[in-house]
Amino acid sequence: MNLKGKLSLGLASFEDIIKKDKIYVDKTEMIEKILELDNKYYFLSRPRRFGKSLFVSTLKNLFEGKKELFKDTLIYNNWDWNKSYPIIHLDLMTFPRDNEKLLKLTLLDYLSKVGEKYNIKLNNDLSLGYNFSTLINKIYENTGKKVVVLIDEYDKPILDNVDNVTLAESIRDELKDFYGALKSVETSLKFVFITGVSRFSKTSIFSDLNNLVDLTVREDFSTICGYTQNELESYFNDFIVKISERYDINQNSMISLIKEWYNGYSWDGENFLYAPFSVLNLFSTNVFDNYWFETGTPSFIIKIMEKQNNVDVLFDENLKLFGAFPNFDVKNLDLKTVLLQSGYLTIKRRNLVPGELTEYNLDIPNKEVRESLFSYIIGVYVNKTGEGVYPIAKNMFKQLISVDGDGFQTSIEMLFSGINYSLHSKLNDMEAFYHILFLSWMRLIGFDVQGEVIQLKGRADLVLVKDDYVIVMELKYSETKSLDLMLDEALNQIRENEYYKPYQDKKIIFVGIAFKDKDIGSKLEYFNK
Repeated sequence: MNLKGKLSLGLASFEDIIKKDKIYVDKTEMIEKILELDNKYYFLSRPRRFGKSLFVSTLKNLFEGKKELFKDTLIYNNWDWNKSYPIIHLDLMTFPRDNEKLLKLTLLDYLSKVGEKYNIKLNNDLSLGYNFSTLINKIYENTGKKVVVLIDEYDKPILDNVDNVTLAESIRDELKDFYGALKSVETSLKFVFITGVSRFSKTSIFSDLNNLVDLTVREDFSTICGYTQNELESYFNDFIVKISERYDINQNSMISLIKEWYNGYSWDGENFLYAPFSVLNLFSTNVFDNYWFETGTPSFIIKIMEKQNNVDVLFDENLKLFGAFPNFDVKNLDLKTVLLQSGYLTIKRRNLVPGELTEYNLDIPNKEVRESLFSYIIGVYVNKTGEGVYPIAKNMFKQLISVDGDGFQTSIEMLFSGINYSLHSKLNDMEAFYHILFLSWMRLIGFDVQGEVIQLKGRADLVLVKDDYVIVMELKYSETKSLDLMLDEALNQIRENEYYKPYQDKKIIFVGIAFKDKDIGSKLEYFNK
């Protein structure tokens, strides 16, 4: 098949994409909408690998007046190509992130090199903020043109060190002086656009720039990065045809599969998007895989989970956010905020009530993120790789619905065999630990997990729903009782308390799980209506 256009995988440069005849999903209409706001300072938060850098690169080429690059875009006939502006473009991904002094020196060196282009000499013995403001004012003075400042991934040096509060705060304070300079040079600025994954409190872009326009959850800019369903099907139609032929299924079925795997990100609860990195990798390899998650380790999230010893937000079926998009606080990291801003949670629905704060319902975006995240969590706790966990989980679903007790027992023994013995002596609540692991495992399989479901006669530990199946699961832990006794108690509790009653229109399976020290047992049975 002769595919129309080439994939832009690995490219974040607008100029390279156009010159190399790669597919460019046109977002220039969003630039027009930003400029219509008639402000000067803008901020956008989106997860990593979501197209922020490409959008910044597009802005850079536009303000440089590179007309020939934009001839096929929506903005081409609506831009004054007789004007161009000096650009200061910083990508904090490329700067040192593990030493605040080295970060400062590197930023000072960058500013000096920009200054040399305009015959401006800076004094590196002075502060970052002073040099930054001096550079902007002098460029305007020397050229007569106001300056465009583009800062990509402004928070990367802080985010990489959230598990080291002292270092993160030192870097934050250094950057505060740097970003704070933007307020003092407003008359020399044409346009400022800043991107990041998060909103960190106590950084000058939020505390000092009181006229900063935050585009993050504005409905009119919800599709500024990422691919909409229409963009996926129109720009990548030939690739959808190709992958459909490979798997020998019709295009509508293939589109549904792609949507299940990679769609689902939203910042307004109405427009849902694909992560570009995942889509481009899918069409490049024609293989469904966890691409977005694997581009960087979420180790800092795991460290936060371990520190707080609470991952309930991942199993809360009624997880909500009220009001404005939350800020990161280095000293008091909220797991929900971390997961939301990093892309492991997203806004699934928005409820607007006149006179009240906006209510957002949150959830995991899609299959890729769900499988990757829970594989990783389980793998950390049981000392296995995510790749080692997933095949076990896949087999477990088959074992559950076929009530294969022996196979299920083998699977859970394989899973828990990797738990380090020393972990048992460190954990105060082993029952809660096993509960979290089973919740994670069931979410990985794809079950809708309802933890501690309150009913008329009691509270079920777990009710798992997937397709036509309902698994009612009771977990028992004791240091004195035998596994067999606990398993009988678990199944009797399900029957006697009638935990199954609300689900009798489905195929119901009872599961008892028992833990004692380092031993684990299980028992499965069909519910005979």
